[in-house]
Amino acid sequence: MKKESKIFGIIILSAAVLGLSACASYDHKDYPRESWFAQPTQVIEADQFKKAEEPLKVSLVVNYLWEGRPIVTEPFEERPADWREQYGLWFAAERYLEETGLFKIVKEDDKEKQGVMTIDVTRAMSEKTKAAVAAKKADPDKHPEKIVYEYDMTMKMDLSLADGKKFEAVPKTDHMFIGHEDSKERELGQDPKRFTFSYFNNMDFHTEFVRRFYKQMIFEGVKAMEEKGL
Repeated sequence: MKKESKIFGIIILSAAVLGLSACASYDHKDYPRESWFAQPTQVIEADQFKKAEEPLKVSLVVNYLWEGRPIVTEPFEERPADWREQYGLWFAAERYLEETGLFKIVKEDDKEKQGVMTIDVTRAMSEKTKAAVAAKKADPDKHPEKIVYEYDMTMKMDLSLADGKKFEAVPKTDHMFIGHEDSKERELGQDPKRFTFSYFNNMDFHTEFVRRFYKQMIFEGVKAMEEKGL
């Protein structure tokens, strides 16, 4: 018990140190704090769904490709730094699917399970952004402009129910932007909003798409399924 408490204490301390070290960079003038959609995106919110009296009980599978490669989760010693994003996407999907009022996520072996929802996500930094980052890194003085980070995304959603019914959806949203309030690209964007960083979470910038873009994509997919008779 003492050994476990000691290990837990070390983990908490490490998290605090990482959080504090990361916080300083959040206030840097070049650090983006705005996100927006491409035109013309029809932003969907949870209250736009017709709540079901008895939500479908389904298990959830999320497959994620980042820059064309799967996220390694096992074995533990081979996990890259972004393996947490795989789990983050699963938990976010659970939350957003249940917010629609149409689903209840259950365990794979749940006896009352009525189907399986499978979500395939791919994400990659746009070539334009990669070039801008490389140029700024090589010669910051020649590239003083602030970078607008663009990511290309795709999603495919498959719902297979125990009664034989199947639904498939490919959300229209496939691009995301993270930049600054004075970015020229923001002026042409849809529904720009400012986001803030959590004190102990240095992944907030990288996972901003989870809160806005991932939710938008999931809501678009569920709305398409709803229109097909879900």
